[in-house]
Amino acid sequence: MNRRSIVVHADAGSPVLDRVTAAAAVAFPGPDAPAVHRADPGSLSADDADADRLADACGVVTTASVLSSAVEETAASSDPFGRLPGVVVVPEGEPEAVRTAFRAGAVDTVGPFSGSNPESDPLVARLAETIGPARSRLSDPDLERLTTVLLDAATTLMSTRSDEVKTKIEWTMESVGERAELDRIVCYLDDDEGFSPEYHWSPDGFAPTTRAFDDFPEPDRLSTFENVSVPAVSTDGGATPASDPEDAPSATVHVPLVTEWELTGIVSFEVDDRRSWTEREVNLYRTLADLIASAVARNERRTELRSQAERLEQFSAVVSHDLRNPLNVFSGYLDLAADDVRPSHYDAMENAVDRMGTLIDDLLMLARRGETIGETESVPVASLAEEAWGSVRAPNATLTVAEGTGRVEADPGRFRQALENLFRNAVDHGGPEVEIEVGPRVGADGVVGMYVSDDGPGVSPDVRDSVFDSGFSTADSSGIGLAIVDRIAEAHDWTVDVRNDDGAVFEFDLEMTPPPTVSP
Repeated sequence: MNRRSIVVHADAGSPVLDRVTAAAAVAFPGPDAPAVHRADPGSLSADDADADRLADACGVVTTASVLSSAVEETAASSDPFGRLPGVVVVPEGEPEAVRTAFRAGAVDTVGPFSGSNPESDPLVARLAETIGPARSRLSDPDLERLTTVLLDAATTLMSTRSDEVKTKIEWTMESVGERAELDRIVCYLDDDEGFSPEYHWSPDGFAPTTRAFDDFPEPDRLSTFENVSVPAVSTDGGATPASDPEDAPSATVHVPLVTEWELTGIVSFEVDDRRSWTEREVNLYRTLADLIASAVARNERRTELRSQAERLEQFSAVVSHDLRNPLNVFSGYLDLAADDVRPSHYDAMENAVDRMGTLIDDLLMLARRGETIGETESVPVASLAEEAWGSVRAPNATLTVAEGTGRVEADPGRFRQALENLFRNAVDHGGPEVEIEVGPRVGADGVVGMYVSDDGPGVSPDVRDSVFDSGFSTADSSGIGLAIVDRIAEAHDWTVDVRNDDGAVFEFDLEMTPPPTVSP
């Protein structure tokens, strides 16, 4: 980065080129001194053969006469220096030339020099003060490439699975660090012991340690979600002058990680050598920190939901086990007392036992949020509906399977449970003599799904949006049955909805294969 060039806009043979070469050697001694190149004077106003040199330059030096010609040929709003620090050599005693230089965007001006010792040339100080900081900051082409890296990183981190979070975050850190010529990137996350280095990258490898919040630079600003740069970014978007490289401390940018308006961590971008930050570069690091914060928050949320689901399933299994034991005892004594109990009383007690068993099964089903279905296969809806109907105690109700009802790719056990719950729901709301029908939904392109309908009272419009919510019921039931139907449909990538048509009609959007003898 420190070997970027100085472009001199001057005519061939101009003494300005030799002057800049000599002054640059004094201002930037050592092997990292910038190269000095001459560019055609016309290239000062953009888009020409010298564009490549300008793209990698850290500054521009030109003369008042060349600048005046460029300004006359371009719009007043143009930037003849291409956002690079510019120094203009102006004739002595010509204030109008100085005003023209600053109006054109020059950073500084310098008068003529006729001495023989380059160390006494005032251009040396001008180059050190104006072009020096630009030598240690990313150029515009570098920033464009860094932006491209971050766009790729956004796609990568947005699709990160839980087991890939660390790998992908540190891979992104490596891509950004190498492109931005950084020495380290560390992501500290807030925990009970301080800020722990959860993710980090360095080309040479290192072992960061936990830090207290007050150990970071300007913690008060970090606590209000501000970026903190050392050296600081100037208010005009440029960089503060860099100190002597031997005396300069490590340059750093610290960006807060913010999740739901809380400080959850800090990302540190570090360079051991002299570095001048620009506002644009710091904003790109803020973008990376936001991407990391989002990926970490999503992963923590997934982990939390997974833990909650596991605890819920364990709790449900324990509860159902504790309920089944006394229920089995009651069912056994009920069978022994069958001959001693009036049939109507026996049937009521047996129905209560069956209903309790169903509620226990529903509880376990509801707890298995992520394991709703197993292996799928092509199943005939008609026969599966008949099996489901056989487990519903409603001797005076009727089930009809409409002509054209075909096959569906589904988990047979879960699909049957969905049908059972819909049938029980129809009996609960439509009464013991309800009529239920299962059939295909036929659209202009053939079969587009299936329906389960009944001739009960239907669904009130004011509760239609709540019928699939867990615990919602208008028939003094558990309110779990339709919630399970919705979960089973979602696990199969189906959708289920309800409408009224002389009763309730539950409609599934799914792929049904018609029977071979039925035309689409």
